[in-house]
Amino acid sequence: MMKLKQTLPFYFALLLAMLVTACSAPASAPTPTAAPLPSPTPLALPTTAGSQSEVASVTTGTELAGASLYQMACSACHGADRSGNTFEDEGQQISVPELAWSDLNSAYSENPARGTVEEQLALAITKGQDEAGDPLEPMMPIWSSFSQAQVDGLIQYLQTAKPGETVSDLSPAATNLMGEQLYQTSCIACHGEDGLGKTFEMDGNEITTPSLHWSELVSMYTTDTSRGSVEDQVALAIVKGLDEEGGDLNPMMPHWSFLSQAQVDSLIQYLQSAFK
Repeated sequence: MMKLKQTLPFYFALLLAMLVTACSAPASAPTPTAAPLPSPTPLALPTTAGSQSEVASVTTGTELAGASLYQMACSACHGADRSGNTFEDEGQQISVPELAWSDLNSAYSENPARGTVEEQLALAITKGQDEAGDPLEPMMPIWSSFSQAQVDGLIQYLQTAKPGETVSDLSPAATNLMGEQLYQTSCIACHGEDGLGKTFEMDGNEITTPSLHWSELVSMYTTDTSRGSVEDQVALAIVKGLDEEGGDLNPMMPHWSFLSQAQVDSLIQYLQSAFK
């Protein structure tokens, strides 16, 4: 009996501790719902000019799809199939790089501290920066005027396009580009916002693009009136790359053969009114 009396307080204390623990334990909580992932922070597009040719006035009014934007703004230099180009002019050779996604992914994964491959490509497009953050080739325009949606669409196109694939049809937004909008999307990078042309220097080579002021075009395309009116000959220069004698223009001048007649006419009218 003495032994039992000495043991009872111990069991009583143990039972009391178990009751206190049970009463204080929280009820089983439902499984928490996963918090939604934060939306990506929009890329801050630059507002000041860089060392390269900045294109800061593209006001297309409607968004171009990635493939059509590539065809209208990039294919002239990088090729319709993104395989790059080599231009030769007066003994000079200018090479424009290929835009295969595997190459871009390899180049822009070297320094992940600068962001994802897609983020670094956005910087290349809108700020003209290479994988180290240095300026790209001086002939690469800085497309600071592209909207976030345009940049995203262009990068997505580069990422998903199959090797050798070209754009077969323009989007409705691209076919609706007229006059000033067409000039700003497809011509301004080489001929300048003022239409006076540009001079690019790269690896000791110098390439000069001509002025598109209408008075100079009139002077050039009246040397042989048998080839048609000035407007007719300027149209041939745009869609076929022909000079005032019917020969080839500068080899870097693309043939805009996919433009509609209405687009060509509107572009010529813009040149007449904007650059007299």
